[in-house]
Amino acid sequence: MNRAATALPLLAALTLVGCVAQPAVDHTSPPATTVTPTFAASPNPTPPSDDAMIIPVPEASGDSKSSAIVAAEKVVATFGQPTLDAETWMNNLYPLMSQAGAKAHEGTDPAKVPVHNVTGTGRILDGSTDVALIVQVPTDAGPYNVSLSRAGTGAPWLADRIRPAQS
Repeated sequence: MNRAATALPLLAALTLVGCVAQPAVDHTSPPATTVTPTFAASPNPTPPSDDAMIIPVPEASGDSKSSAIVAAEKVVATFGQPTLDAETWMNNLYPLMSQAGAKAHEGTDPAKVPVHNVTGTGRILDGSTDVALIVQVPTDAGPYNVSLSRAGTGAPWLADRIRPAQS
């Protein structure tokens, strides 16, 4: 009985679907078409060119270099304190570092830093500018390169990276 009760409405529905009238097709009018406008290709009136001027970055001035050397020596002296606990060591470095530099040195164990002392005056390596340069600082563990940068010529030098110099 249940099957008959279910089958009867289903059969009625299928019968009604077959009775739906199909739309009449008018064979006398042409089929509708969609028109898409096209544009004639025109040659580029001016060929592409690169007129961008390369503006040279000014080399670091004497005062800029002097302040960078002082900053780099201070960074290395602060970096080379292996007897400090990691938190104190990092807190001492934060004011001398850029955000990228601080992030790169977070988690460093100061006891594993081989530097203990700065042993001479730092020197600016080739390619220095007023906003970015590398200072090589002599230490008891060999020379260390300190990458420094600043936001502008009046801003303080901040260390981006401290690493042993490559031979």
